Amino acid sequence: MTVVRIASDWHLAPGSPPAHGRLARAFLVRAREDGAQVVLNGDVFDDLFAGAGRAEAAHPEVVEALDALRAAGRLRRTRGNHDPDAGEARLVLEATCAGRVLVMHGDAVDPVSSSAIGRLGDGISRRFGRLALVRGAARLAEATVRAVAEDRMLAVFRARCLARIEREGADLGVFGHVHAAHLAPGDRYANAGSLHDDVLEYLELGPAGPRLAAVRAGDPGVEATGIGRSPRR
Repeated sequence: MTVVRIASDWHLAPGSPPAHGRLARAFLVRAREDGAQVVLNGDVFDDLFAGAGRAEAAHPEVVEALDALRAAGRLRRTRGNHDPDAGEARLVLEATCAGRVLVMHGDAVDPVSSSAIGRLGDGISRRFGRLALVRGAARLAEATVRAVAEDRMLAVFRARCLARIEREGADLGVFGHVHAAHLAPGDRYANAGSLHDDVLEYLELGPAGPRLAAVRAGDPGVEATGIGRSPRR
């Protein structure tokens, strides 16, 4: 079977650490060399806060690697709340190792995002997200929610994702959005994780079954000269 690698929540922006661009490019180049299919499951570029097109312009090496995979017919994308024009709302894969696999970002089932306050915050971010004050307030609000009720938030999110998996008739659902990698035997809910610090997490569907994996800053090919240097803004 063809290996499928699912990743999400890179949030690449003009101000991202250069290491993040290197990790993203290394992931894409490795997939191209291995013959793997790639599904990017939302919030890859942070258009919400950076403005449409500015994040891509800051990471031309990532865009080049994306274009190479797309030209080979081995790239699919779903959209997230930070890149709402990136692709499909959800997609379904047929994987020998896992059956019918639903892939979607997950913001639509997030109890915070779907609340009145969440919708108000999203509207403000879409209009004024390029302002540092607005970005700072949004990140502070998210950090506060996580500090106060992260376990409860993740539990509710998982329950809502499982309900969506059941409605879709899927055997497994792979989500993003909450930045918490998850895969457990017998659990139909999975999360591909995120790009953070010096690691890019992803979920792979391969002959041995689903597994969580990662590209790390010290891996061969990640620290290539000149890769991931974002232009100054």
